[in-house]
Amino acid sequence: MLSITTDYATDHGDPEPYLRAIAEAGFTHIHWCHHWRADFLYADAEIEQIGRWLKQYGLILNDVHGSEGIEKFWYSPKEYARQAGV
Repeated sequence: MLSITTDYATDHGDPEPYLRAIAEAGFTHIHWCHHWRADFLYADAEIEQIGRWLKQYGLILNDVHGSEGIEKFWYSPKEYARQAGV
């Protein structure tokens, strides 16, 4: 297993070119960090597309980074914001 974070170049925009490059570099697993510095929530259609890309490029998802946005913040002292960020 060889893993890398998806935000190695940037954490926003279209993740597909970065997933392709990750696979072409020989990585097999990823830690999903795209959009982690925002309050971004993926819609079902986006999640499904990401799944198709992972399958297309033979990548396996190891882990997902919690959100570090303003309202959704994985280590916020406010319980509701912490729960929303996870």
